[in-house]
Amino acid sequence: MVKYLIKEEYGVEDAGAAKGFARGERREDYADPWRETGNVVLIGLPGSGRSELARLLAGRTDKAVLTPPDARTAVEALQGQGAIIVLDDPLVDDPEVQPLVHGAGKVFYLMADTRLLSDRVAEREGLEDAEALWRRLSARLAEVEPTFYGVLHFILQATQRPEELVDDALKKIGY
Repeated sequence: MVKYLIKEEYGVEDAGAAKGFARGERREDYADPWRETGNVVLIGLPGSGRSELARLLAGRTDKAVLTPPDARTAVEALQGQGAIIVLDDPLVDDPEVQPLVHGAGKVFYLMADTRLLSDRVAEREGLEDAEALWRRLSARLAEVEPTFYGVLHFILQATQRPEELVDDALKKIGY
């Protein structure tokens, strides 16, 4: 366990000096991608409710919903302004797309347990083997969740339905 600790040595003039760490800088100290782009980016696994939340947000903000099918159109969407962009997990993980996501606007990760997601997808698509789907989604989550954490601004609990999340999302984007 010790091998994971960071060990730094500091030379100080005052042997009794202490270094304190605060909770972090103020929010206004950070660049606000929303002010620059007006975009809202929704990420998450299938079944998390990204498309439905995008539809609800569009109805309340008059922004267009973009669901890019490939990396090229995802890059174009992320470089644009004033849209709600729904990214499938392979696009978030794409080496051309990933570096652009965080700075493209307010990024919301719709997070939920893979059991719930697999049940939703199985019901929506009429699949009988939700167990196999659950295994695939669990393996995919293990691969892509670190990327999601690296690009997000906010986490929305996708255990709730999109209708229950829309007001929270609107508050977070400043409406």
